[in-house]
Amino acid sequence: MMAATPSLVLRSDLLTVEVLPGKGADIVSFVDVASGVDVLFRSPWGRRDPARLPSTGDSRLDWLARYPGGWQQLVPNAGAPRVVDGVLRGYHGEAAVVGWDVESADQSRTSLSVQLVTAPLHLTRSLRLEGASLHVSDTVRNTSPDPVPVMWVQHPAFGAPFINERSTLTSGARGILTDADTPGNVLPPDIAAPFPATVGSDGSPLHLGELPGPGSGRALFAALTDFDSGWFAINSPSAGFGIRVDWDATAMPYAWFWQECNATSGFPWFRRAYVIAVEPANVLPGDPSPARPDRGSAPVLAPGASWNTELTVTRTEL
Repeated sequence: MMAATPSLVLRSDLLTVEVLPGKGADIVSFVDVASGVDVLFRSPWGRRDPARLPSTGDSRLDWLARYPGGWQQLVPNAGAPRVVDGVLRGYHGEAAVVGWDVESADQSRTSLSVQLVTAPLHLTRSLRLEGASLHVSDTVRNTSPDPVPVMWVQHPAFGAPFINERSTLTSGARGILTDADTPGNVLPPDIAAPFPATVGSDGSPLHLGELPGPGSGRALFAALTDFDSGWFAINSPSAGFGIRVDWDATAMPYAWFWQECNATSGFPWFRRAYVIAVEPANVLPGDPSPARPDRGSAPVLAPGASWNTELTVTRTEL
């Protein structure tokens, strides 16, 4: 086992990928070598050293203060803090804010691991970069003799200059379920609708495969549902390429869908964020609602059992 390093960079002829072992094993850049374009979102405050940021006692504020953008893994909680078995699981979970151990690393691959405290879980992450594809293997293992409810969400977020109003989103999803409390400003709360062609809050046709641009003022929070297979793709004519993400929809049957396009005037974005995220998940976001009483109901990981998911992110030609 190696000591955690500030940054690991994986390289192929087509891509460079940067990983932060000291902060959640986050993937913080995914750069197309030919154009120099990073597909991932960067937060307005940028990358900060977690060790130099004191805890405020507010897990949402603390998580956001450490959020550089990019791609996190949310375990054992996703969304608002929750008390489970008498222990507070903080906003978006422990796994994304703690340091991970580097088990091995070279120019094209790395393996990392961490033991959580807020839940009896051991996590491993293996990354392998080959040509135009990044292969990500994540495992969550229950180290206790008792069953444990576990929320598990992959949290990749995309931003400019990769995406803009010319970009398009396609997916294996056939439905969308809006958030019951914070659906954003284009769809009503707590409704199930078809995806990508649907009807907006004002009754006009809305095609969610056509991405809004910077300054559009759109906000949306929902979950993509009814996947025929686990995949989504974003094409960017402006960048000259696209990306496609594939995963096992039996392990993660939903994808949280977030758009923040310079819309929110207050904390934390102050209209400074342009970001679109599609986040494979094993749980619907939020708390139980009239339309979906199963919201926020975490699957249970059996004693001594493991879950594994494989994701592949590929740079695609247009």
